[in-house]
Amino acid sequence: MMSFAIDKAFKNYFNFSGRSNRSEFWYFFLFILIVNFFTHLIDTYVIGYHPDEMGVVSGIFFLATAFPQLSLIFRRLHDTGKSGWWFLLSFTIIGLIPLFVWWCTTGDPKKNRYGNIPKVLSDFT
Repeated sequence: MMSFAIDKAFKNYFNFSGRSNRSEFWYFFLFILIVNFFTHLIDTYVIGYHPDEMGVVSGIFFLATAFPQLSLIFRRLHDTGKSGWWFLLSFTIIGLIPLFVWWCTTGDPKKNRYGNIPKVLSDFT
């Protein structure tokens, strides 16, 4: 199931329209956390960067996943009926609270102005 979320996120690299369901969002988030952990280990213990620095491997991974992360965040907000521009709340500390709540909220149960209901992962397995 996680591989489906990763594939879908990378196929929609620059797609900031449409909707993404919760499982797709959170599986990709989990993928990012796991790979960031391993790239940090490689940069720190193999290449020799200081643990507080972003190494070359982490930097390349960040550059490769920045746009898929942003587009997935926008599509997840669309699923809850919010504009993707609400992501700008993340630049304030207190703004992370409503964003986190919206990311955890079930999406609109029917078609909204951003598109049809996204298919759940079980539909593809």
